[in-house]
Amino acid sequence: MTSTEQASHKILSDKAALIPSFLKTKGLFNQHIASFNYFVDVEIKNIVKANDKITSDANPVFYLKYNDINVGMPSSEEGFNIINEKITPHECRLRDMTYSAPIYVNVEYTRGNQRVVSKNIVIGRMPIMLRSSRCVLSKLSTEEEMAHASECPYDPGGYFVVRGSEKVVLMHEQISRNRIMINRNSKKELICEVLSTSQDRKSKTYIIGKKGRYYLKHNQLADDIPVVIIFKAMGYESDHLIATTVGIEEEYIAAIGPTIDECALLNIISRADAIKYLIPRIRRKTFGSIGVRVSQEHDVLDFLSNSMICHILSPEGNMKMKAIYIGLMIRRLIQAEKGICDADDRDFYGNKRIELAGSLLALLFEDLFKRFNGELKRITDSHLGKNLAAPLDIVRHMRQDLITNGLINALATGNWTIRRFGMERQGVTQVLSRLSYISVLGMMTRINSTFEKTRKVSGPRSLQSSQWGIICPADTPEGESCGLVKNLALLSHITTDSDETVSLRFD
Repeated sequence: MTSTEQASHKILSDKAALIPSFLKTKGLFNQHIASFNYFVDVEIKNIVKANDKITSDANPVFYLKYNDINVGMPSSEEGFNIINEKITPHECRLRDMTYSAPIYVNVEYTRGNQRVVSKNIVIGRMPIMLRSSRCVLSKLSTEEEMAHASECPYDPGGYFVVRGSEKVVLMHEQISRNRIMINRNSKKELICEVLSTSQDRKSKTYIIGKKGRYYLKHNQLADDIPVVIIFKAMGYESDHLIATTVGIEEEYIAAIGPTIDECALLNIISRADAIKYLIPRIRRKTFGSIGVRVSQEHDVLDFLSNSMICHILSPEGNMKMKAIYIGLMIRRLIQAEKGICDADDRDFYGNKRIELAGSLLALLFEDLFKRFNGELKRITDSHLGKNLAAPLDIVRHMRQDLITNGLINALATGNWTIRRFGMERQGVTQVLSRLSYISVLGMMTRINSTFEKTRKVSGPRSLQSSQWGIICPADTPEGESCGLVKNLALLSHITTDSDETVSLRFD
């Protein structure tokens, strides 16, 4: 063996020595636990902060405000007002119970003419993931302590105990959100699209080219709108400013020129003209359980500020960043049409994101919490519209079963129903396979694709070079699920979501 071969062999052996340390600190299932911890510590507070106030149409003085929310430690309700604070996962398995913890909120509200502050009000129960920060097993370190709790010290955790059954939330592969993509539509025409997701809205915005002109397409618009009209409605009344937003090079100014000319032919010069043009072309939507009548101009401004490319914020109605983003989308589309850059590959793994238990539960909890608030608003309006002898105490009307049953039924059946997005998914959770320890490892690292299994398309099923080191190239089932159900490689590590506002810079 030469000196070079000996050196490379030594480097490989040194790297192999790091693997036990990685598995000891990170583990194979740390991504499940970290995702759930992020949900109960950060995401659930952000959801409540975004929906923190309930008002009444019948009485403008009334309000209910959520000041804080937290998830407690696991417990069980043994009977009427009898709480068992020392519940273990093993006891829940034996008694066909759900391993869950109460969800506490601190609220401030009006009762008659009084302002009332209440703390630690239970609004529901949250199923708890084993080995997470809220689990009693997280405080047990030795094998003796684990044995005393009737748990195996080698059990990885990362799953739920729901009605006595062990349920695991499978990882799901999704197209990356808030990212510009150049694709081809059914007519093989180039389009630029972005799937935008904010805390309370979700929408898809397209920039399409037709006969040398560029249009914006959105599901809230009845027609495709010339992009220059959108720019003018956002306050960009100068044609020169619109053209330079796309690019200062001559080729980009020439490409956007026909769209500017079309806007001039429609006699749209000012922002008021653009808003007037958009009013009959906006599909009016009502958000929440009870809609409030607003002006048509307000509908247009709400669409521009909050629905179109909703992940780009418009602080105090300033749409400068949103206009720059649309200009970038047009520029990318022009570059693809001229052959300067290629269309994006949807199957490239850099364009994918993995949804874990925490993000899926956050999506479900937000929908249930909005319905919970809508129910309280309905009760408030019906009671305050009557002349009652006693003042309304809204806390007495908070139903715990709405959020509790919604979370437990979703985990028990695997059916995720998000009403506000009209989204229904089946098979999100499965019973944890206990055939062997290896079968548990395989199920906890499994990744499902949302792509339809019946479609005979090779692209999403084929092995991509971008999956190297992330996805196991061999572990996939035969038949219609081939290539769509995958498994993580042994040293894969999935990070949790992060707050984007920390890295944003506003001028």
